[in-house]
Formats: sequence, C-alpha cells, structure tokens
Amino acid sequence: MTGANAPAQLEASNLSLSFGGLSVLKDIGAVFQSGEITGLIGPNGAGKTSLFNCLAGLYRPQQGSIRFAGTDFGALPTTQRARHGMARSFQHVALCPDLTAIENVMFGLSRLGRSGWAGALLGLKLARTEEADARHRAEQALKKLGIADIANMLPAELPPGILRLVEIARAIAGTPKILLLDEPAAGLNAAETRELTRVLHQLRTPDLVMVVVEHDMDLIMEICDRIYVLNFGKLIAHGTPDAVRSDPEVARIYLGEDDD
Repeated sequence: MTGANAPAQLEASNLSLSFGGLSVLKDIGAVFQSGEITGLIGPNGAGKTSLFNCLAGLYRPQQGSIRFAGTDFGALPTTQRARHGMARSFQHVALCPDLTAIENVMFGLSRLGRSGWAGALLGLKLARTEEADARHRAEQALKKLGIADIANMLPAELPPGILRLVEIARAIAGTPKILLLDEPAAGLNAAETRELTRVLHQLRTPDLVMVVVEHDMDLIMEICDRIYVLNFGKLIAHGTPDAVRSDPEVARIYLGEDDD
C-alpha cells in the first residue's frame, strides 16, 4: 500500500554497529509495520538487544538509517524520539518505589508537558490543567489493562505481573505511535505470562507499531505477526511465526537442532 492511506512503518536500513572493533550488528534491514506486533529473537549475543537499542536511540549505529513515517530518527536522541511518538518498557521494571501506581504512570507523561517544574511549583493554571489531564490519561491506561483497582497502591505491594502491566500502562498513557517492549515476560510465572499475552493482543491497533524483544518463544509465536531472527549480529531469518518456526537455519542455530 502506498500514498496517504499507507500505514506508518518504522524502518531500519543497512544498520551496522560495532563496539571496540567488535561487530554486533552487520548490515541489518527490518521493517516494523503499524497494526502488527513484530518480534526480535535470537540466542544470547545475537544482536537483538543492540538492534532494539538502536531503534530506541540508546545506541547510534556507525552505518545505516532509521526512519519512521518520513522522519529520520538517526540523529534524534531518546527525548526527541519520544516526542515523535516512541515509548518503551524496560527488561527490569523501573518504577519509583515511593510513588503509587497511578503516579508512576503519570510520571511517564511528564515529557508531554509544557509548564515545567516551575509551573508545577507555583501552581500555575497550565500546570494544574496538565496534571488533571495526566491523571485522566493514567487512569484510562490502567483501566485499559484491567488494573484500575491498584491505582493507589505502591510497587512494593504488587506482584511481578502487575508491576509489568503498570510499566506498560506508563508507556501507553501518552498514546504512542511506536511501542518498544524489552523482554516483557521476564520474571513472570505462567499465569502472569498468559495475562500479558492477553494484554499485548489487546494493545494491537492499526496505528501502532509494536516491537517485542523476548526469550519466551511461546509468547513470541502467540502474539507476533512477523518475527526477525538474529545470530552473531546477522539477520538469519524473518517472516511469519510459522515460516520462522519451520526455517532450517533457525532450527539449527537458534533452537539448537542438529542436521541429520
């Protein structure tokens, strides 16, 4: 599809990244389409986290480009990417222990405000309006994920699965166009992973690019529309879950199966 009605896509072209002479990404090309969930998988050291961090703006590749909806993300820092609609979660839940769940979600919206800390300190009308809007957005995000009842609880009072959902609520409260999820199932038990699966299915919308780095293959195969598989910094396969599952190179390298 082309033209004004084409869905937005996040595109990485010819990405190469090295640290101290060690190549961790080698000429990677990938397209992450809105309306889909795309998975990044591979064994430890494959390069999936490096690619994820390039997309997020934590790493800057020595070669290649990253574009979204016609905007060159290559030189943009994380804060500017956020203003273009990018949000992310972290592998290790990063919530402030002294803030309630809803306050943690509201904190994630601070980048969208215009009043600044001085306006908040002085109680200016704009700051009060922005705070009320942030609380409403946070409430809606928690409600969307089915956890509105824990809004006023502290992180220490919540189990790992709910903490993960609070962090995702913080990421979606600003209505992002790109959602990057870094190992969202890390540390979750089977029941919590099933609930996460339900939530991720629910978050899929036509206007949202979702990218998931994950080790849980059952989760990836369940939620993803397409998957990119990396090994030693190279792209070795990509396609639908069924295509990736049946790829002999993936079976040999990633799944550890020997050739007959």
